[in-house]
Amino acid sequence: MTTQDKISALMAKMSVQDKVGQCFVIGFTGSVMTPAILERIANIRPAGVRMGMNFRIKSAYYDPYAVGEKFAHRALRSPTGTVKDFLPGLPPPYLTCAEYADFLNRLKRAALANPAGIPLHITYDMEGDISADFPRSPMRFFPSSKGLAQTGDPQLADDVAWAVGSQMGALGCSWIHWPVLDVNTDPLNPEIGMRSFGDNADTVIEYGMKVFEGLKRAGTIATAKHFPGRGHSIGDAHHGLPTVELDREGLEEHIRPFRALIDAGVPSIMTAHTTYPALDPSGDPASLSKRIITDFLKGELGFAGAVTSDDITMGAILEDYEVHEAVIKAINAGTDLILLRDESTLVDEVYAKVIEAVESGEITEERLNDATARVLKVKLEYGLFETGALVETDLADKPARSREVVTIAADAAKRTTRVLRDEQSLLPLKPGTRVLLVEQANPLHINVNSQECHPGILWEAMLEHSPQVAMVEVKMSYEDRDHARIANRMDEADVIVMTNTYYRRGASGHEFVRDFCRDCEKPVVVITNTDLPLSLDDSYKTVVLSYGSSPESVREVARHLYGKAGD
Repeated sequence: MTTQDKISALMAKMSVQDKVGQCFVIGFTGSVMTPAILERIANIRPAGVRMGMNFRIKSAYYDPYAVGEKFAHRALRSPTGTVKDFLPGLPPPYLTCAEYADFLNRLKRAALANPAGIPLHITYDMEGDISADFPRSPMRFFPSSKGLAQTGDPQLADDVAWAVGSQMGALGCSWIHWPVLDVNTDPLNPEIGMRSFGDNADTVIEYGMKVFEGLKRAGTIATAKHFPGRGHSIGDAHHGLPTVELDREGLEEHIRPFRALIDAGVPSIMTAHTTYPALDPSGDPASLSKRIITDFLKGELGFAGAVTSDDITMGAILEDYEVHEAVIKAINAGTDLILLRDESTLVDEVYAKVIEAVESGEITEERLNDATARVLKVKLEYGLFETGALVETDLADKPARSREVVTIAADAAKRTTRVLRDEQSLLPLKPGTRVLLVEQANPLHINVNSQECHPGILWEAMLEHSPQVAMVEVKMSYEDRDHARIANRMDEADVIVMTNTYYRRGASGHEFVRDFCRDCEKPVVVITNTDLPLSLDDSYKTVVLSYGSSPESVREVARHLYGKAGD
């Protein structure tokens, strides 16, 4: 049978409920099975689940992505039935890779028990540096996309993508929202930044293509994002609706990477919660625009894969729409998969509203069938039907422990860490130099929290080269009281080393570090993960740049500080 024959045979067995379910990827956070997720797999029959291990949701009736009081009225839901009212702030329980693979297998078996028996896909963000939705040992982590491109070696991007896909695939993840194809032409873009391969379309095409190829080599479904390009903006769609004001000619440089990967066969594209007057003067964001998705992306560009929305509960959408209204509009615009990262009763309400829209004709049978067929095509082409997307749990940590993946992680860290400048001629530090390290608690280190990867690992790495290192640990954003904490230790130091890590989801410490360097009478070395002005200032005289936060990257920072790079 051809793929189309298989799709036709599958769809002949599917009810309207099955088909609507295949338009949804719902959210789940943590490592504890809940009755609610099993009920939703049985009742909603979603195409996939977007997993996360970074935090527990604030409560089961509050959408954590609706940021700010102006969105609260749209997000509140009273917990009912088996929806748990969570205590906020507790980390997900620890579990091994094998235990997590078994956890995901249970979700998949529940999906296979549905009447149509469509395999459930599991998806994550694993974009590099701090962006890691499965932050658990013994996983190896890698530098940001910008860091990979800075090496000048596209093969490294292929190797890293293969390593990411291999590790995640062994756990049971079949779909990753990467590569980021945004051409980051505005250096103050807070949302894209280091997630982009750079500010040049040719560079983005070259490295984005290699990430796609590496993921495909690992058997992982890649998602190119955020169409038609989010790089020329200083807005953040998580908090409001940005606009890219470029004319049609100016937009072409941002569209070119998507053209290239469409021609190469990328299976999935994620749209942007951003308006593009040059493509659609109506004011609709790309994720809800029929002109941009159906007419341009699927029509003019000929994209035949699955179009997915970004999280439909982001601030850019909630600003103007109720969630169910946005979902219906997105499907009618040509979106095939709705990413609904929520665990409240909102999920059930939105699904019911879409069923009503189909039954009333607001969503046509033709559009529903097209969306379903596109999702099934991707799953068939990537072999999910052959195994039910199930994995062997006793092999779940094999790639992460393999020599190949460990070697790639170490090589990537070495090649993405360097002394950016040293106008004070401070480096290398001598073993006898008294150093005060001011180290932020990095979110990746907090989330992994293993013996190898936890807050304070830069201090430990520096102590391997010198016993003369005192340390003050601070939050990512720094606090006013940190001035006094640091001042209390200044007499112990000849040189200050400060981390200034940029994290798009957290408050920045950039202003604190900049002011400290300006006022400090002792020489300061700044450690940063970005070459953009988001956390890098021209006034910093000595800077060590590492594009990653992995233990391998941290050890490379210490080696550069003490002149041991390359050892």
